[in-house]
Amino acid sequence: MIVAVDIGPVIDRPLGDALALAAETGYTAVELGNRDDVIPAFGPLVASPGELADARRVAAATAEIAAVAVIQDWAATDEDVRRNAVEWWIDGIHAAARLGVSRLNSELVGSPQAPIECRAAFLRSIEQILPVLEREDMELSIEPHPGDFIETTTGALELFEEIGSGRIRYLHCFAHFGYLGGTTAEQIHAAAGRFDHIHLADTFRPERSIVNPRGLDYRVHQHFDIGAGEIDWTEAAGALRIAGFDGLASVQVFGWNERVHESFRRNRSVVAGMFPGLG
Repeated sequence: MIVAVDIGPVIDRPLGDALALAAETGYTAVELGNRDDVIPAFGPLVASPGELADARRVAAATAEIAAVAVIQDWAATDEDVRRNAVEWWIDGIHAAARLGVSRLNSELVGSPQAPIECRAAFLRSIEQILPVLEREDMELSIEPHPGDFIETTTGALELFEEIGSGRIRYLHCFAHFGYLGGTTAEQIHAAAGRFDHIHLADTFRPERSIVNPRGLDYRVHQHFDIGAGEIDWTEAAGALRIAGFDGLASVQVFGWNERVHESFRRNRSVVAGMFPGLG
């Protein structure tokens, strides 16, 4: 298993500094989430080929970039928006290749209010993107995110089964457990053999949140330090062992940027304790 950290909490620092901080706090790998100076979410590529080459050199000396997130509105029901998203997606794939990365991750996006239309748009986008993934020899793990056109583990797995490509896999984000359907163990059991990337973060059940006024359509979840929420991590670790998980485990904690050093170190230690012998 590779343990990485999402460097989103230090998005305000230069990429080189963020990579150095990850290495300083015990990580040999990072997940490169959306950054406005590299690959923004829902927008065009910003980093130049030279900047990407520089980032690759820095990563080789600090913490390798194990995965790159590309999140665009590829399930948009507006065809012009979808076309732009596909163009930006392809640029993101090429950027990841320049970084020396072969693993991408993303979200389904879209809207739960228009699941049929978004599903059709998503499949059109995948049809265009998949040949580029194949040419660049990339693998893509996709998570159902709260508020996406599919929010459950089983729904996402059925969609990926329909696509039928070994390059498209499921990504399990523990912080979404309240929306994925069933228990954490059931979610992992359903995905066994079809995922090799997880996001590690804790959260409270959605019903813990009080939202006013009543009737709002919302999707509340958190990305806390492991152990700070309601996830049963003993159950989670056991389910991962039973599933034979041996892929990329990214610590993905957000919202505690003022204590990022402590958070990074603590979560690295907790993950090592969950999986004895990991180091």
